[in-house]
Amino acid sequence: MKKYISLLSFIALFFIGMEYSSAQHAEKQQSPEAIAKQQTYQLHQLVNLTGDQQGAIFKALVDAQQNRQELDKKDATDKLKQEGTITVDERVDESFKKILTPEQYKTYQASLEKKK
Repeated sequence: MKKYISLLSFIALFFIGMEYSSAQHAEKQQSPEAIAKQQTYQLHQLVNLTGDQQGAIFKALVDAQQNRQELDKKDATDKLKQEGTITVDERVDESFKKILTPEQYKTYQASLEKKK
């Protein structure tokens, strides 16, 4: 009887470990839409976006996340990846300038400075 309990305990621990491992992997591989949704929500909390602004910001962030993931997939040098990331960030910044009001954009810039 003791052997069966030990065996069942081992099997249960094995499956718990498998679930934990797959949850961590899924967390690292979020879709661009999920990441953009989270970032849009954070920006909304910061500057109180309107509905139209939320949609436009979401689209810009999804595009940026897709581009970043493509950069990560390619076998490129670090310098090429850095240049690509800088280009993506500049495009996002340009989009934000067009979408946000000047006051919202200043608040957004100030929050970026605090993070640095």
